[in-house]
Amino acid sequence: MEENKYKFRLRLNLFDGIILVVALAVAAVLLWMAVKPQAVSNESSTAAATVRYTIRFQRWIEGTSSIIQPGDKLVDNIKNNELGQVVSTQAVPAQTQLLDQESHSYVLAAVPGYEDILVTVEAPCTVSEEAVILGSNFQLLVGSTAYIRGEGYMASGPIISIEREGQE
Repeated sequence: MEENKYKFRLRLNLFDGIILVVALAVAAVLLWMAVKPQAVSNESSTAAATVRYTIRFQRWIEGTSSIIQPGDKLVDNIKNNELGQVVSTQAVPAQTQLLDQESHSYVLAAVPGYEDILVTVEAPCTVSEEAVILGSNFQLLVGSTAYIRGEGYMASGPIISIEREGQE
């Protein structure tokens, strides 16, 4: 008669499978961290400078641009990062894009009763090959929307220009 030999069978339930996957993931991360080359900091690729950038605050009621004064400190409304100090402001007529039904193209049209405010801000920054970063880790990109809080007002609008000055 044959002897009954015990055969090993791996039986995993869902909980055991999750534990096994997590353990393998941790081992892979630890192995990757041990093998990856150390990042070499390249101090010559970054430089301290001063940057001037312009933000367009859109569709303010006419006459309210006097709230924004040169010298106001601006703060990012989302992460409370300091964004610099207002240098100048300029009120321009508000415009919007509308579809011209006759020519089937978009045209700029004035918005009566409203104005856009061009706010020029100056701030210290770090300039690298990839980006212009303000001291508070805010990356400046033309076209990106900035959400800003000043002394007595909140606004948002696109960054329309960036000028680097005094690159050391």
